[in-house]
Formats: sequence, C-alpha cells, structure tokens
Amino acid sequence: MPGAHVLITDATAVPIKIQFPQDASLLNKARLNLEEMVFKMAQGLQVAIPRTYKRLAKATWTEYSRHPGRQAKARRKQIKAQLQYIRRDLRYVDELLSQGGEAHLTEWQINRLAVVRKVYDQQKYMYDNKTHSVPDRIVSLSQPYIHPIVRGKAKARVEFGAKIDCSILDGVIDVERFDFESFNESTDLAATLDHCWDTLGQYPDEVLADTLYRTRANIALCKELGIKLSGPKLGRRPKHVDAKQRKLDTDAENRRGAIERKFAFLKVSLGLDLVNTRTAESLVVEVDSAIVLANLMLLLGIFSIPISVITHRAGKTYQINYKVITERPKSAA
Repeated sequence: MPGAHVLITDATAVPIKIQFPQDASLLNKARLNLEEMVFKMAQGLQVAIPRTYKRLAKATWTEYSRHPGRQAKARRKQIKAQLQYIRRDLRYVDELLSQGGEAHLTEWQINRLAVVRKVYDQQKYMYDNKTHSVPDRIVSLSQPYIHPIVRGKAKARVEFGAKIDCSILDGVIDVERFDFESFNESTDLAATLDHCWDTLGQYPDEVLADTLYRTRANIALCKELGIKLSGPKLGRRPKHVDAKQRKLDTDAENRRGAIERKFAFLKVSLGLDLVNTRTAESLVVEVDSAIVLANLMLLLGIFSIPISVITHRAGKTYQINYKVITERPKSAA
C-alpha cells in the first residue's frame, strides 16, 4: 500500500555490567558494611565496641570461597552462617542507633543500611522457604534498583538491568516504556498506538509484532481502529496452511526483523549490550543517547551531501563526519 504507515514494536533488555549475583557473596558484603557501621558508631559514641566475631566470620567465608566447586549443601550452610552474623550485627546497629549513633554515619551508610535490611529480609525468606525467588529481589548492594529480567534467550536466560519497549515508525525508533522491573510488553500496545496518533495525527495502517502481542484484547483493539495486526491466528496451528497466507506471514515476519536489526545496532555499535554505569539516571542517559544517535544515522542516510556534526557532552567534543572526504597531501617519493 503506497504511503502506508507501518508500526513495528518489540521489547529488549539493556543489561548492566555487575558481578554475577550470588546469595552468599551478597550477604558477605552486607556483613562487612555492618561491621564498619558498628565500629564507627561505637567510636563516635565512645562506648565499648560490640563483639561481632568478624575474625571467625572472615575465616568461614575464606574457607568457603576457596572451593569453586561448591555443593548446594555447603552453599546453604554458608548462607545460614552469614544470616546469623548479619542478624547479630543488625541488633548491635539498632542498639547504637537508639543511643544517637546515626549522627556518626555518613549519608551513604544510612542508605546502605536500608538496603542491607531489605537484603536480609529477602535472603531470610528464601532460606526459610527453600526458594530462589522473591519479589523485587536485590542482586547488588550498590545498585539496588537492578532486578533480574527473565528473557529466556539462548545466551542468557536471565539478564540484570532495565527493559525497554521500543517502536519503529517510518524508520524512526522511539522508547515507549522504560522500567527496571520485568513487564509484559503486550499490554503497552494501546499506549504505543496513542503515541503514534500524537505523532502523525492518525493511527498506523499496519502493526508488525511478534506472537506475544497477538492477544485477544490487542486483536480486538486493532480491529476496532481499522489497523491490520499481522501474524498467525490464535489457537492451534492448522494442519493445512494456505500457501498465500503462509507467504504473507513470512513477509510480515521478515519486515518485523527491522526492529531486531535496530536492536543489534544499538547494542553492538552503540554500546547497549553491556552498559557500565553506576546510577539509574546515567543508564537512562545512555539509552536516550543511543536512541538519538541511531535516529541521527537514519537522518544522515537521507542526505546525499557531506555533513559534519560537532557536539559537546560531559566536557568532551564529538565529531561525526558523513561522506566527508579529507584530501591528504601526497608523500614525497
């Protein structure tokens, strides 16, 4: 259809570079933070330093960490020991806080204490119930906003970072939803269509999405708005598929691959495959910068004349040359 607007939508994860989370190592770091807080508050209040058994705890952890091929029984034993140490340290912390010890803690330590309390509650729950799943599970003390994102991919079943729901309209990619929690992207189709209406003043003529988006609610919505939602029908796959329909489904899937190629460009060429950042705000900036650069490359591809773009960011100057040929002097023979 000439002049038809095609909307392509899909979601992907933006993993952050963190140490692979292990319950025992997470608890060990929490114990070390608590021991430092207890020592600092006791010194500030000029009271006797409580006995935290940190030498015994360190020896227990060292013996455990030196055996890479750990069995589940040894791992569970170590988690139990770390939970006991942390419970004792938290009791000392509460006693010192009641005496005014908070004045001797830094703002960073106060925030870390809140994270440690939540980690202890989560790990204690998982230990008591013999499970490895808990809502809003913390996998990093320094980055508590990061949660596991279950993707089910061959490379990594679980990724740690943010999840973004994106759309491509007339070649321009945009972020429809950014969240650190795992979500079902099929529920965002209505908002994505409204965004298209705000941009173009009309709904798209066709929507290309994977089978996850083909829910009864989305199919009914697209039918009501007169939008073609490409893809196979719901229910069991028929034994005999019409050759013409098979060709249409294959063509729609091939055209939907444009967003997968765009994701590959964002991750491989623009660095979203493994973001090395420390705060949630900086991750948002990294994602937004990559989206802008991807659309800039599309804009440069439209022009056939040489273009040189110079931009400043974080005290650095970046220059992007498109079809700019610099003549070099010939070297002497």
